[in-house]
Amino acid sequence: MGRQAGLDLALESLAVAAEYGEVFTAFHLLLHARPGLALAEIAPTEVLIWDQVAALGAAAAWCAPDLMAARMRDWISGLDPMAAWLALEICGTRRIDPKGHLKPLLSHRNPRVAARAMQLAGELGRADLAPDLARMADTSDPDLRFWASWASALLGDRRAAAAGLATFITAETPAPHARMAAEILPLVLDDRAARTAIARLMSDRATERWGILATGALGAADTLDWLLRQMAEPTLSRIAGAAFCRITGARLSAESLELEVFPDDPDDPVVAACPQESFIEAKLYWPDPEKLARWLAPNRARFVPQTRFLLGVAAWTLQPPIEATAFYQLDQRAVALELAVRAPDAPLPNWRGAVLPQPRGFTRRW
Repeated sequence: MGRQAGLDLALESLAVAAEYGEVFTAFHLLLHARPGLALAEIAPTEVLIWDQVAALGAAAAWCAPDLMAARMRDWISGLDPMAAWLALEICGTRRIDPKGHLKPLLSHRNPRVAARAMQLAGELGRADLAPDLARMADTSDPDLRFWASWASALLGDRRAAAAGLATFITAETPAPHARMAAEILPLVLDDRAARTAIARLMSDRATERWGILATGALGAADTLDWLLRQMAEPTLSRIAGAAFCRITGARLSAESLELEVFPDDPDDPVVAACPQESFIEAKLYWPDPEKLARWLAPNRARFVPQTRFLLGVAAWTLQPPIEATAFYQLDQRAVALELAVRAPDAPLPNWRGAVLPQPRGFTRRW
């Protein structure tokens, strides 16, 4: 709306602080204001920051397709690695298949581009690229190994990729990778292997969070009482409450199953070190284990052994669309993974649909 004056203000703000919000705003406005194809023709160097590349990708994905069409063709096949990464990010956000462009990018000289290409292969259900990903799982780059294993597991590899993914979660694993691995492990491993992986995670204080998260994904009835006991530990209480609800479909706030008085946030180095986990943790309710135990007593018979439950029903019964099944975005993420692992050649449902402004309020593109 501000046109050139708005762009000038955005660039002034960027000069003061080059954080996500400032980079996102400036780049989005620059894409509208400058018709060039090359990034150097669109944005000054202070905008094109690899450390804020996620903001650049989000800003580009917010643009209308007709504004980006020529740029996408130029970026995905050009020599600029940041431009290629941005094109892949837009494809991932909008679930667009770049077809023949994707395979060569799996082995791009820039590891960031190669990693994003691997992730996109998994997101799009490109099972034709599974052999290429399997070969790349032995690379010396740990980030590329992770994405090759994650994508391969999503595309149907229930042996090497699934087993390898379990080894990625250690005290040194970046929290976003640990979350992604913990969410999918119980879906691609057999029950015994999944429980062994969870036991290993729970044996180390630095990885307990991911063990709880994986337990929620496992969805087993015999873990519910154990999850209630984990709620006594302040650093695990909210994530354990979320796992309990992920399995049972109980809603802490709507059913008044939360603590009446929320305690202060505990010191948790895993959460403190990751903005994403800090945000997720802050949005979770504090469960009241006594209320949840009373809720479980009359409902326990619904949760039978040898069945994986998700949001209170047998996971295998869930059908698309994800927004009809789950209200919260993390629940939609869980349902999306559930649906994707059933059909390795189908795209991962887009639980991160873009938020779009409307004349009154906002909506999301699914």
